[in-house]
Amino acid sequence: MLNRIVVAAARMPQRIGVMIVMALAVPQLYLLPAGTIDVPLSTVAALALAPAVAARTWSTPGARLLRSALAYSLLVLLLARLAAFAWSPDSGDGRLPTMLLVQFLVTLVLLDNAAREDPRLLYRAHYLLWPFVVAQSVLVAVFQLFPDVEDAYLRSVAGYFAGQNTVNGLFDVNRNNVLDPGKAGGVFVNGNVAGLFLGVCAMAAFAIWSVTRQRIVLICGLVAYLGVWFTGSKACRVLAVVLPLAVVATYYWQIRMGVRARRLLLIAVGATAVLAVLLVTLGDGGGFLGAVRTAFGQRTDIWGYAAQAFRDGPVLGLGWGGWFEGFADYARRYGIYDDAFPPHNILLAAWASTGLLGLAATIGFFVVEFRLVARAVAGGTPGNAMFVAWTGAAVAWVCIQAMGENTDVFGDIHTIPVLALLLCYLVHLLPEEVRRVRQTERRDSAPPAVPAVRDVHPGAGAGDARVPAALCRPGSGEDDAAGR
Repeated sequence: MLNRIVVAAARMPQRIGVMIVMALAVPQLYLLPAGTIDVPLSTVAALALAPAVAARTWSTPGARLLRSALAYSLLVLLLARLAAFAWSPDSGDGRLPTMLLVQFLVTLVLLDNAAREDPRLLYRAHYLLWPFVVAQSVLVAVFQLFPDVEDAYLRSVAGYFAGQNTVNGLFDVNRNNVLDPGKAGGVFVNGNVAGLFLGVCAMAAFAIWSVTRQRIVLICGLVAYLGVWFTGSKACRVLAVVLPLAVVATYYWQIRMGVRARRLLLIAVGATAVLAVLLVTLGDGGGFLGAVRTAFGQRTDIWGYAAQAFRDGPVLGLGWGGWFEGFADYARRYGIYDDAFPPHNILLAAWASTGLLGLAATIGFFVVEFRLVARAVAGGTPGNAMFVAWTGAAVAWVCIQAMGENTDVFGDIHTIPVLALLLCYLVHLLPEEVRRVRQTERRDSAPPAVPAVRDVHPGAGAGDARVPAALCRPGSGEDDAAGR
């Protein structure tokens, strides 16, 4: 009976699961009432798909993703999160991060299975994503321009898209930065995370467009990119300037430029990046730069507690919920904050919750991601150079912003399918594409086994060309020619 269930689950078309996770990337749909638990429909769907995904993987061995360092680092991180429940003062604090990591793993394996079932599926799986991305960008712009509309949204239906408990406490105990007049989040309650999502989607759209040349994807990417600027996130605006410039540099670096040209490229891109960042930061009379300094100063106050806590217990960390208990006392002692703030740094959060093992796994995951990109850069060709560059920009955006936000290794729950899609491109399809291009180049560059006519007798003549010995059959030659 169990075997029949496994076989039936394995036969379920993987494209159905892919459509589900893509369609639920933006409208997470929190349907449980306030006072219970904020579990989005995308998490429920991923957990429901897990048995079918596992059955599919089990029935078709040889999945490259599960044998990769990428999967190993995520599995070690999951093990560290589960183990941390043993010494955590508040185990409830770890339920959601652990579930989301499982959701990310399931989504990764689902996309890998789907790609092996239909190699072209990865280049069609994103269609359901873009209408919601465009809607999110428009919503952010509307909320930035008309704050009263955002307030009405937050006080009415926002709970269905951001979490009923989250929105219920938004104006009381769970305040977030969309209440700042300068920030807008769309369906998010945090403008910085909204900027992260739109920025990663923009980079992903440009990467996919570079391969498929679908104009609608390019347009959606441009809309998402413009949406970043309306979120009011300072970090996202800087990344929206710097990362595209890095893409330009990476692309031209890949197409085998000369040493002098590469130096000039680096100087030009560096100077442009500095000028652009200065224009962004000083564009409002220096207020932007002052806000950056203030935000960074607030984070250093928070990180000061991490240094003190690390000295007290470096190996196991603080466990789930331990950071909030300790930071509340620390803040009162030094008079810096009234509330307990999260770490605002993914490495500190990983250590605090899961100890050195979780910290090592988190660093390992980022290293593996960038190694995948670097390998694609080193082995790439002009045909896929732009794709690799934009994919690397999306991965870098997630990693860089995580150093100052409360995001996970995959970014936010909304970016799970987007990042999983890009990683599958790198792990599953891109190496194959690079190999095919290399083999074609080798075949094209090899000398022909049979010389062309111009190699035998380049000009018109009297028909007395001498045939190379390699083409002469046994017994052929001048005598046979004379005999004929």
